[in-house]
Amino acid sequence: MTDQRELPVYRALNELNIEYERFEHKEALTMEDCESIGKDAGAEHFKNLFLCNRQGTDFYMVLLRADKMFRTAEVSKQLGVSRLSFASPAQLGDKLKLLPGAVSPLALLNDENHEITVAVDRDILSLEKIMAHPMVNTASVAMKGTDLFRFLDWLSNKLVFVTIQ
Repeated sequence: MTDQRELPVYRALNELNIEYERFEHKEALTMEDCESIGKDAGAEHFKNLFLCNRQGTDFYMVLLRADKMFRTAEVSKQLGVSRLSFASPAQLGDKLKLLPGAVSPLALLNDENHEITVAVDRDILSLEKIMAHPMVNTASVAMKGTDLFRFLDWLSNKLVFVTIQ
């Protein structure tokens, strides 16, 4: 059953003529929980991290391949930020209207002022088909990787590319 929180995502994808396939599943809180979801569709999940600067005034969503380790110093340096840390659940709820475990670039629909910078590991560009949560972690949608970037471009958030080893 589709959760009401998903509906804005589907409206936006339909408006952009982005083809997608929805997968309903049990709550997925970790990358391990996501491993088997969408494999039949040839799609891959990736890590979505919601971060902020030390002062809690600037926010970032970092997208990186599932097999990569997040190193704060490495990403902070590339973004020109003194120190990044994970945003609190309260900040996540305030900025993206999400609960922990549901972070996804599709939730940037809720960033109406386009305040969140999206930092994408360059290796994400090579993913032909991706999986992302549609604002809840009990469903995922598969779409072409190029369509994800078309969606991000449409949102107008600042988009930067980083290299994560």
